[in-house]
Amino acid sequence: MGFFDKLASAVNGVMSPTQITDGVRGTARVTSASSYDNDPTFGGGVYQNCHMEVVVEAPGIPATAVTIKGLVHQQRWPVPGAVLPALIERTNPQQVQILWDEAVPQAAGPASVVTTGAGTTVNIVGDVSKLTPEQKEKLKAMGIDVDALGGSPG
Repeated sequence: MGFFDKLASAVNGVMSPTQITDGVRGTARVTSASSYDNDPTFGGGVYQNCHMEVVVEAPGIPATAVTIKGLVHQQRWPVPGAVLPALIERTNPQQVQILWDEAVPQAAGPASVVTTGAGTTVNIVGDVSKLTPEQKEKLKAMGIDVDALGGSPG
């Protein structure tokens, strides 16, 4: 299989470096994921490399921590806490294929990453233009100027 064949196989999500031969349907709960890069100079592509940590589970397979790296479509970018459908190798739960065709797209797009004046990093998921004035004030009290984001994630 050539490079472009592998790329074409990632139409709705992460390329899978291994084939699942004896898979069990289960879930992958995202515990952390790299940020989507909206900067058109260095990123902004529809597909970008994603590094995520997940905990997979399936009938007969105990909860197992797994690292997944690969190309992900911006509309399906994983966020911590998301539960993704997965196919897990029965004999080696470290081999996981996320079923991106079945994953719910992120309607609001990927998360915005904001660093506060105190150096704290905050992920804002969703359309910040929908925040109420009270919510904006609470974020401002934490050092996050939502208006500086331009009214949308990114």
